[in-house]
Amino acid sequence: MKNKEKSVEDEFSLEAKIYDKIWGQRNYDVEVEFLHELFQKHGCKSIVDVGCGTGNHILRLGRRGYEMTGVDLSPTMLGIAKKKCRSAGSRFVQGDMKKLENAVRRSKRFDAAFSLGHACSHLYTDTEVQLFLKGVHKVLKKNGLFVFNINNAKKINEDYLNRLLLDHVVNEERLQIIVLAHNTRDLQNPNIVCWKPIYLTKKNGKMDLQIREHRLRWFEFSTLKKLIAENSFEVVAVYSGPAKEEFNENLHKDAWFVTTAK
Repeated sequence: MKNKEKSVEDEFSLEAKIYDKIWGQRNYDVEVEFLHELFQKHGCKSIVDVGCGTGNHILRLGRRGYEMTGVDLSPTMLGIAKKKCRSAGSRFVQGDMKKLENAVRRSKRFDAAFSLGHACSHLYTDTEVQLFLKGVHKVLKKNGLFVFNINNAKKINEDYLNRLLLDHVVNEERLQIIVLAHNTRDLQNPNIVCWKPIYLTKKNGKMDLQIREHRLRWFEFSTLKKLIAENSFEVVAVYSGPAKEEFNENLHKDAWFVTTAK
């Protein structure tokens, strides 16, 4: 039986091809060390990365001996991840984060799950958040660890809205990329930012111009904490990032949740 998710149009096919040149430049080693310490503390060996992208976390965790499974909706992202992580012996499956239990084997239960890189930004409604949390809960063992991060709605920067901004520049011998961005609030939900990137790419002498649009949710802290509790997770800690500074809603843009499944 074919996986129905494979028929879904790849919304992030362009981003996948240039991801490691731009967004993949952040310090994954620090993030993986943060996860590793948690996994060691909680005795975790089997891990699922939800929204694994091009596999940068999985590559590093696989080398540390963890049994890794990556799930992503984008077949282009997964194709890159599979090639990158071939030697790490990891498994990848295409699937929707809102239907996680359909993506992995029904008999499989993981010690831990994580979803970083603000993958949860693609959960636009509270109903979608609940579907996501219920799916994660179903694939975790009792008391399984779940770590994820979100953008804090209180820290949406008005200076980055309704202006054309230079987002990223890549300048290599055979590849040049300029990313411009125009961000606006969604008319129906002010906590959703409509990110409209403009990609100007020159590769091997050939020019390409593409314009995309993606909706990304920023979360109200109190609402999210309530949804977490209602869906059978207990919050162990909330940090502002992998440095483990305690999260302050009025100060920090990022919230990193460490939770366990009841």
